[in-house]
Amino acid sequence: MTDEREMRSERIEKLFLKFVFPATVGMIVGGIQGVIDGFFIGNVVGSQGLAAVTLAFPALITIIAVGQMIGIGTSSLVALALGRGDQKKALRLIHSAFPLFLLAGIGLTAFGLAFSDSYLHLIGASGQVFAMANAYIKVLFAGSVFLLLAIALDPLVRNDGKPRLAMIFMVIGVLINFGLDYLFVIRMQMGVTGAAIATLIAFSVSGILLSLYLFSGWAGLKLKPHSICLDPGVTLRIIKAGLPSFAMQFSIFFLLFANNYMLLRYGSELAVSGYSIIGYSFSIFTLFVEGIAVGSQPIIGFNYGARNYSRVAKTLKIAILSCLGTGAAGFLLFMFFPEQIIYIFNHDNPELLAITLNGMEIFKFAFLAEGTVVLGSIYFQSINGVRSALFIQLGKVFLFLIPLLLIFPPLLGLDGVWLATPAAEFLMLFGVLGLLWREFSFLRGPISK
Repeated sequence: MTDEREMRSERIEKLFLKFVFPATVGMIVGGIQGVIDGFFIGNVVGSQGLAAVTLAFPALITIIAVGQMIGIGTSSLVALALGRGDQKKALRLIHSAFPLFLLAGIGLTAFGLAFSDSYLHLIGASGQVFAMANAYIKVLFAGSVFLLLAIALDPLVRNDGKPRLAMIFMVIGVLINFGLDYLFVIRMQMGVTGAAIATLIAFSVSGILLSLYLFSGWAGLKLKPHSICLDPGVTLRIIKAGLPSFAMQFSIFFLLFANNYMLLRYGSELAVSGYSIIGYSFSIFTLFVEGIAVGSQPIIGFNYGARNYSRVAKTLKIAILSCLGTGAAGFLLFMFFPEQIIYIFNHDNPELLAITLNGMEIFKFAFLAEGTVVLGSIYFQSINGVRSALFIQLGKVFLFLIPLLLIFPPLLGLDGVWLATPAAEFLMLFGVLGLLWREFSFLRGPISK
């Protein structure tokens, strides 16, 4: 369990590194599973395979959204409870979370297998791309329970004071995914289906390892089988606290859905393939800033619950600077090394190269705003500021991105599709800066002294 004395008195810089470094590595290696699939599929199956996985990716986002809603929602409430010295409440929370995601996994399996065809028809997929995307979706939804194990339990293990252990379990999953992708996609020629099976097995191994830890004697907040129950009141609090995480992933689902639809309308399957390359590359930096934000969450939640607001302010400041630096690095990489990035995923299609280079030239500006927007949402979730967190995540997509996707492409064609995302990020950034300015004023006020 998290050391209370350490949380209350250790130097913030040292705590930040202790929690953020393994959380960031864990987020990257967990999220990179899809990038690994893209690497093998792009180089073995080709541009149609990349397009199929891109169209199917919202299915994985749906599972991630539910997993993070339960996992991060529970961990943020646990951190606040521990900050107030209420260990019994923390234990009630994790014992209610476990059956919740098991039930959610069963529901997702039924939903995904029933509606995958309808989803792909809705966005306009057809032919071989439809067949490959449908196979990828069905495999992932068939194993929803195992995917949720890894996604939901990872933040709980971090919150138990074991961020390095959580990172190690996720790294094991990535290594397994890489090896199985090589075996299934290259050696056995199983294509997109093989990549999906490899991802499912990798997540399952990570999830089982995380479960074994939480049931073991090494866990501070140990799961006991006879104490596991689905308490309706606790369940509702978990869902409410986790809504911003759900909204963040759900907004990504709509972002992908809307962009894929507009890319097919104003471009072609090659434009979708180009978007997949940009998206894979961009996702690495998004995972980086999510790792910074999620890693900061136990420090922020504990000290906010303990009313140590000056420590919260210092943690938030370091996190903002870290996210800005990460965004600047991504911007510079897209500016100076775009061809090298594209060749990682595909190196033998000049038309795909040209389309992707044009998209990168516009899309790269999103790096400069994304980090602060993501951090703002997760910060407010950490202190149970659900309304502000939901405003950030839903506002970016529904107030800005969707309208811009309706306005820009008719005027600018395919360039308008590329432009909508960075424009929406910057518009949302102004709102986030206003919320954070007000929050810093509170944290540094008389009550924090």
